[in-house]
Amino acid sequence: MYRLTVVLVFTELFFGILAQVPLPIGQCTKRDACSCMYDDGTIVNLQSLDRQDGRPNFSNVSNAAQNELYSWNPCTPFTYPSNNSACDGVAVCMIRQGIPNALIYDLGNQDTASFMVDSNGTLKLSYTADQGDYKRVTEITLQCMGTSKFDFFVAEGEQPETNDTVLYKLLLASKYACAYAPNLNPSENVSPKALSGGEIFVIVVFSLIGAYIVFGVMFQAFVKKESGKRLCPNHEFWCKIPELCTGSKGEAISSTPGSGSKYDTI
Repeated sequence: MYRLTVVLVFTELFFGILAQVPLPIGQCTKRDACSCMYDDGTIVNLQSLDRQDGRPNFSNVSNAAQNELYSWNPCTPFTYPSNNSACDGVAVCMIRQGIPNALIYDLGNQDTASFMVDSNGTLKLSYTADQGDYKRVTEITLQCMGTSKFDFFVAEGEQPETNDTVLYKLLLASKYACAYAPNLNPSENVSPKALSGGEIFVIVVFSLIGAYIVFGVMFQAFVKKESGKRLCPNHEFWCKIPELCTGSKGEAISSTPGSGSKYDTI
């Protein structure tokens, strides 16, 4: 399930890249636990992804190793339904498989929410859970997918401990992670300008070219065991194109009636 979700996310990003909302410039100042405002006045608001019935909107999402389950609700605290749960009134909760019982970890509540734009312009939402001698920090990368009808929540999972801090990396890919003008709301299905026929044609052509190159190189490398310039699919044909062009020119000149380089007198 983890691999399928990752593939779907990158597929959406690849085919929707020309329609993505441009990244705003500057930091995104926190407005509340689930929204922030950029310097240009545009807003990222995760309210539409929130559940208010005491349950998380994203529940028990597994990491790649299949040994951790993550739950998240952006605006309203939730409590994991078990006796003496460590996740009481939290924003993020993690369950790790254990013997005889699973281990439950509080990964931060809405009061600790903070927004930060990194050097690449990527917006990240963080939570902190202070455990005394060390702390747990949850970092959720907010990936804007302006044309997507689906919301993807991917768990990369726990990272190696550094300086008494354990980092947990998660990813949200959604149209609700995009920045909009204050009078617009992505939940109202505000869609970008429709693509013209020419734009669709260009996207299809370049997608086919990309697929031809990628799968061609893979076939040459893994099936035919080629290397170097022979990794290029149909490399014999592409290498002969310059020769065909120069050869045709030479033949055209040599076939001109008359001798030498003189032209016939008109």
